[in-house]
Amino acid sequence: MRIVAYLLLMVLTSFAYAQEQVSSWANESEASVVQVGGNKTSESYSAKQKTTYKAEANLTTILGRYLQTRSSGTETAKQWEAAARYERELTSDWAAFIQQKAESDTYAGYLQRDISDVGIKYYFIKNPADTFFGEVGLGQTKTISSPTYEVSSYNSGRVYLEYGTQINESVSAKFWAEYSPNFKDSEAYLLNYEPSMSVMMSQIFSIKLSYLVKYQNRPPVGTAEKEDTAFTTALVAKF
Repeated sequence: MRIVAYLLLMVLTSFAYAQEQVSSWANESEASVVQVGGNKTSESYSAKQKTTYKAEANLTTILGRYLQTRSSGTETAKQWEAAARYERELTSDWAAFIQQKAESDTYAGYLQRDISDVGIKYYFIKNPADTFFGEVGLGQTKTISSPTYEVSSYNSGRVYLEYGTQINESVSAKFWAEYSPNFKDSEAYLLNYEPSMSVMMSQIFSIKLSYLVKYQNRPPVGTAEKEDTAFTTALVAKF
């Protein structure tokens, strides 16, 4: 909880400081709905929301994601994620960050997972056409298993890489990968990655194709698969 208090304090401080500074808002929303009828019915809904507020060297980000799938009236997948992050630019290439994230995927064996991180960020490439940066952090992870409700906590790390490129005026691509080691059990690490491509239709709207992979090397007891995947075609609005 202490790291959450630090996060809230820095967010409030950044907003107060921003009153007399140049500031800007940015918003990115995406949604997808797939319904199949006939001999077998299924429906899938996904949504993602990202809002950022930048004031001079301070950047605050709020992120949310939700996915649900039903097949013939029976729920087969349900995931959600919410995160808050504060980032302070130190130089043109270096930044420090603190973030709090909560996520849930009952079908992957956890009712809720809370992750608190603090770390540094470095840009290897930073220009209008290409961006490549990495992050290294330390924190704590708390997991509530499903359906046993068993609670486990451990110190964790975070290594994150993201590369984005503007292929042409209308098409862009991005790939990110995130590795989270468990310092209590070295075999229980997490690995997530997602390649995506966006095609711009207007100054606001675009179509995005993405393939998200979430891997647990040691999943909770009773979980058959280590890996969960989601292929999404979504309408994205940026403003």
